[in-house]
Amino acid sequence: MEINLNNLGKQFKFSRRISVKPTETLSEKEMFVDLITRLDEAWDSSNKLFAKFKINLLEYEEGYFGLIEDLLLMKYGSWKTEIILWFVYGRMDENGEIHPLSLNLEGNEEKVIIKTPTQLWDLLNRIDNYKTK
Repeated sequence: MEINLNNLGKQFKFSRRISVKPTETLSEKEMFVDLITRLDEAWDSSNKLFAKFKINLLEYEEGYFGLIEDLLLMKYGSWKTEIILWFVYGRMDENGEIHPLSLNLEGNEEKVIIKTPTQLWDLLNRIDNYKTK
């Protein structure tokens, strides 16, 4: 079978993408919250797909999650990344129950429940401020 390259792609119809320029610059906190929200949603979607249809996309997505984890490590360092990844991958059990994070600052141990990426941001800053004292 011979392919005529002159006709290749003539059946395709492309629509032009409209790029939208942001009117304002997002703060680091807003970008963090958006990133962690989307990462958490992607992880949750993959798990729900497996639970409902027994389709395992995690092997396919492993490279993407690894890439995101490496970028988080470059930006936030090891201890912050460890807490971020715990928030995404480990804070909830199969029943949707949120597990607390044990925090020991100034000799006082407390259990912290983190429900949102904004609360995660605040906790990371709280620990960072304590460490820099």
